[in-house]
Amino acid sequence: MRSRRAHLEWGSQVDPARPPSRRRRPGPTRLIAATLLATAVGLVPAATPATPAALAAPESATPPNPPEVIAGGGPTTGEFAGDPDAAITRRQPAPPSASGAVSAAEQQQVTEYWTAERRDRAFGSHSAARQDAVGTASPLSTPSGDDPGSGPAAAPPPPPPPPSDGTPYTSGGLVTATTGRLFSSIGGSDFACSASVVTSRGRDLVVTAGHCLHGGAGSGFATNVAFVPDYANGATPLGIWTARHLTVTPGWAGGSNFDVDTGFALMNTQHGRHIQDVVGAQGIAFDLPVSYQQYSFGYPRLRPFDGSTLIYCAGPGAADSYGGPSIGVSCRMTAGSSGGPLIAGLGRLGPGHGWIDGVISYAYSGSTDRLFGTRFGDTVRLLYYQSSGL
Repeated sequence: MRSRRAHLEWGSQVDPARPPSRRRRPGPTRLIAATLLATAVGLVPAATPATPAALAAPESATPPNPPEVIAGGGPTTGEFAGDPDAAITRRQPAPPSASGAVSAAEQQQVTEYWTAERRDRAFGSHSAARQDAVGTASPLSTPSGDDPGSGPAAAPPPPPPPPSDGTPYTSGGLVTATTGRLFSSIGGSDFACSASVVTSRGRDLVVTAGHCLHGGAGSGFATNVAFVPDYANGATPLGIWTARHLTVTPGWAGGSNFDVDTGFALMNTQHGRHIQDVVGAQGIAFDLPVSYQQYSFGYPRLRPFDGSTLIYCAGPGAADSYGGPSIGVSCRMTAGSSGGPLIAGLGRLGPGHGWIDGVISYAYSGSTDRLFGTRFGDTVRLLYYQSSGL
């Protein structure tokens, strides 16, 4: 059976006269975006009422099962409780993975590779076309803790940023430091994505789209992987961080499956400090309903954007009318935003701080106002815990 989605190509429009189940799926374009940078966090038991279910969802939305959430935070905050990694990863096959820059010489080589000129040129697409009987889609690519509580002493959370379909983010907070641009080389081409630090036991974990770290079925892992948190107008105020190890879901590496288009990069330390200790980290959540209010962040590169500024979209999530578990958001971000975080409950854990429950993955050909993010479910949960232990 042929696959559902294809690589970057602007194709035919959807015929509105045909119901979603009968429409031909247009090609989704890959949006290479920013990975999430992490801080140490505490595991919030699924039964705890203070979860994104209570903080981020519409009042009418009740999850069928309690979600699992892990809170992030600012540098040096939070702690993991127990050892959930072993229980979840025991007897599970190892994920597709590859080593990155390990030695000091390799790290220096990657850092020097990403000159300001090369970062500015990075732009393009690297995946092979895919389609099936219901249509095609393509990814948008660009080449060349615990809850703070609500007791009397708790300060009221800051108001979230207003609704947006793609405007510069100016509300500040943790998200400006944990989000950044991710650069990589795949198949001889240089690419720019978005990514974010996400909380982890090792304090080194960045999350992004799988296609930002691996070319998909028939391809291989990226090289020269580097992450620049708090990127703005070419500046690197928090440094250029190189990746020592990469992981992606088996479904992405073996089948270019956008339903599990997620990967993690484990970053090297700088001067003995972990990235989470320097910039902080967002929390992470699994199995949240798609209808939750979503705040998506990225560095889109194609017009009307230029990749120099952190852009955000804010509004309720929705299901993909063509099927699958992805989270749809009203958003005009273009190629370069792939891998950027979808955050639920933004501001509920502190200014600019929430739970990442997905990453920007694709848009359909011919559509300029709606993006789709890979929703974090069981497959991504397993990869997260496996990656945290590396």
